[in-house]
Amino acid sequence: MQDVGLLTDILILLGAFFLGFLAGIVFMPLRRLVLAFWNTPGRMLKGTQNVRAKLRQAFRTTSTEEPLDRSGLSGSLAGAVSDLLTLRARHAEASFREGMAAFDEGAYELARHKFSRAIFWDRGQELRPLHVLAHLRLGWLDEQRGAWKQARDHYQRAVQLDADNLAATLRLGMIHFQLGEMGPAIFQFQRALELDPGNLDTHYHLYAIYRQAGMEREALEQLRIVKAGESNETVVALFSRYGEEHFRMARYAEAVSDYELALQLDPDCVSAYVALGDLYYLQQQPLTALEAWGRGLWVGFSEALAERVLAVAADDVGVWPAIHLVRECMTRHFRDGRYPFLLSKLLQLAGEEEESTALLEKAVRLAPLLLEAKERLGDLYSRVGLHAKAEAVYRAGLDAALAEETVYRCQVCGYVTGQEQARCFQCNRWATFEAMTRSEAGARGPMSRSLRERATSVRQSLREAWTRVAGQLPAGGHPVLREHDQP
Repeated sequence: MQDVGLLTDILILLGAFFLGFLAGIVFMPLRRLVLAFWNTPGRMLKGTQNVRAKLRQAFRTTSTEEPLDRSGLSGSLAGAVSDLLTLRARHAEASFREGMAAFDEGAYELARHKFSRAIFWDRGQELRPLHVLAHLRLGWLDEQRGAWKQARDHYQRAVQLDADNLAATLRLGMIHFQLGEMGPAIFQFQRALELDPGNLDTHYHLYAIYRQAGMEREALEQLRIVKAGESNETVVALFSRYGEEHFRMARYAEAVSDYELALQLDPDCVSAYVALGDLYYLQQQPLTALEAWGRGLWVGFSEALAERVLAVAADDVGVWPAIHLVRECMTRHFRDGRYPFLLSKLLQLAGEEEESTALLEKAVRLAPLLLEAKERLGDLYSRVGLHAKAEAVYRAGLDAALAEETVYRCQVCGYVTGQEQARCFQCNRWATFEAMTRSEAGARGPMSRSLRERATSVRQSLREAWTRVAGQLPAGGHPVLREHDQP
């Protein structure tokens, strides 16, 4: 009986051990299964939220924003949706960029095609800043071909997309002004002043509009604002720039007004007199043009002015009015040989050979470098048989031309050469050549060999003396205090 009881206890212990072993093996998988079953609704909820977030990002993302997270299955799905939704925007952006590049390179027809294609692709106007730039450039292209209404439509569209764009507002106002729509033009320029109160171009356009509309008080007020607080050079450059712009557009009356205003501020602006005379000449007013060019010659000589005076004297107004004008200018510039040379040409047109020759000789004396005058005088002497004088004049002209020739002179030894060189052949030094005229090089003169040798000897003596003095200095480089110098 005792053996049976012991065997029973052993079997019970083995069974308990086996059951414990099975429980240990099954517990962890069972625990994970229970936890997984318990957490499944939460995971499903989070997965749904993640997919929803990525899809929302895909629906809201455009090609200009940061890239979409495409990790995982939900990211791939969101990426596919995003690619589908942003197809138009991506095509539009590429066309915008290609249009900008073509415009900068001057391929205007290609730029117009690319911009139109980009606007078609992005009808939702997700790329609004690029739309504004495209409409500005399309408006400019229409301006260049005189399509003012199409240009106005483009600028209006740019202003609608960006109401604070100063360039679009100004261009729209200018197009309204060009079309004679004074009310809208004034409104746009007033809006431009709100955006930038100190913009001189805006004040100028308001001045031009008020002047054309007969609003003298308002025009004078804008003109006063333009002149106030700015230097004369800035304002003169402004009026000259718009004068040239109106000149190119064949708006001669406005260009004349601009140049007259520029000359009021700077009466010495010779280029303005040239343009002003040209404007009068194109308006069939040769005498007025001659007076304008004469005013310019009174200020200072200009080849452009001289050419125009000779042209109108020969063909339009007659030679004597031009002669009187140049005589008056000579009273102020009596030391400038170019004025008697111009007067000599005019007198030759009038048949006054004797006075013309005298003035030609005077021009040669006053301006030795005036080669054309020397050539004319030499030809004149040759025609009348004064060959010795002609040869002397030709020789003087050749010498004057040689004197103005550019040469290169060594700053160390004075060697002169007609070609710039890195090393001087005579003194064997590098980077010593200086550009100047031949007359300047001759005035400085070459350095003699004895002077160069003496300079070399002095440099060597100074170097040896300094070596001896430096050898007697203390090694530390500090002065040694004597006893009576110590405190």
